[in-house]
Amino acid sequence: MTLQMLIATCAWLLLVLGYCQRYQRSRHVPLVLAGIGTDLALVLYLQITRGAVQKALAFDMTLLNQLHVGFSTAALLLYFPILYLGFRLVRGDKSAALRITHARLARVCLGLRTAGFILMFSMWKH
Repeated sequence: MTLQMLIATCAWLLLVLGYCQRYQRSRHVPLVLAGIGTDLALVLYLQITRGAVQKALAFDMTLLNQLHVGFSTAALLLYFPILYLGFRLVRGDKSAALRITHARLARVCLGLRTAGFILMFSMWKH
C-alpha cells in the first residue's frame, strides 16, 4: 500500500467514524472536518505532484481506475454543499429541511466516497 493510499484510508475512516457519531455533534463535526480536510489535501497533493486532474481527463486509464476517479470526484464535489449546510446547522439554524438535506447529501457522499475508496485499490501497482 502506498503512502497516498494510507492517507486516503485514514480520511475514509475519519468520515465513517464521523458518520457513526452523527448524533453526537461534539464528535461528529471534528471527525468529518478532519476527514474532508485530509481528503481535500490529498487531492491537492496528487494534483501538484502527479497532475491527477490532467491524467484523469486523458481517459487513458482502466475502467476501474476511471470509476475510482468518477466516484471520488463526485464525493469531493458534494463536500462543499455538505460543509455549507453543516456550518449553518452548527450556527443554530433549526430548519428540518436543512437537516434532512444535509443528512441525505452526506449519505450519498459517503456512499460515493466508499465506492471510490474500494476502487482506489485498482490503482495499486503490484
